[in-house]
Amino acid sequence: MLRGSLRTSGMTLLCLAALMALACAGAQAQETVQITQAGFSPARLGSPTNAFGSAIIGSTEGPVPSPIEHVNVYGPAGVTLDLRGSGVCDEASLERLGTKACPANSRAGFGGGEGIYALGGELVKEKYTLDLFLSDNRPGHVALLAYLQGHSPVSVEVVFGGSVIRGPKPYGLGFSLDVPLIKVLPDASDASATSAFITLGAHNVAYYRTVHGKRTLFHVRGIVLPKSCPSGGWPVASQFSFQDGSTVIAKRSVPCPKH
Repeated sequence: MLRGSLRTSGMTLLCLAALMALACAGAQAQETVQITQAGFSPARLGSPTNAFGSAIIGSTEGPVPSPIEHVNVYGPAGVTLDLRGSGVCDEASLERLGTKACPANSRAGFGGGEGIYALGGELVKEKYTLDLFLSDNRPGHVALLAYLQGHSPVSVEVVFGGSVIRGPKPYGLGFSLDVPLIKVLPDASDASATSAFITLGAHNVAYYRTVHGKRTLFHVRGIVLPKSCPSGGWPVASQFSFQDGSTVIAKRSVPCPKH
């Protein structure tokens, strides 16, 4: 009787182990994301800055990663936004006229990378650019517009939205983008990205304000760094969600300023 119970328990454990292995294999992401660069310029405690980063996207199953559907980027805790003096861009105008429709003081950043798609059994690579604008600059309601453009071998223009978010500990403010599926040509696969880089901030955006009767030039502060930096540097992370249902989180630490 005892031997039968042990035998049954052993079979149960084997079945549980097999189920756990299958669950882990199914949950394992097929896409890979590597943050190749992340930082702030200038990197001074408590000062306005521009945030920059780059990443390489790949797949464990082939040269074409699954298309990106959503991206969350998390900055370090303590980062703040000061958008006084900034403007906003209208989505309909951006779609109709391109980047010239957006006021200069609505620019929130820029970026680009390389896309890839399959067409007739061949892989086609295409460079793309990304322009980011504020569509809402109200505190607590900050929203973004992204204008993605490719030129060769096929012309592509896509507008999609995003928002400023707050990440889980140990992160702080970040941004989120909903990326639409991009069909470059009717017979091509949905476009994927193999690389991406981005710079965010309005540190270089200027505006005029009348002070004591004089027209005075000011700069939008934009992203403002924390006044302190923890041991080990500022933690940052990117979370990519793909069309195949997988999600990949890539993490990195930005070294504290030397002075």
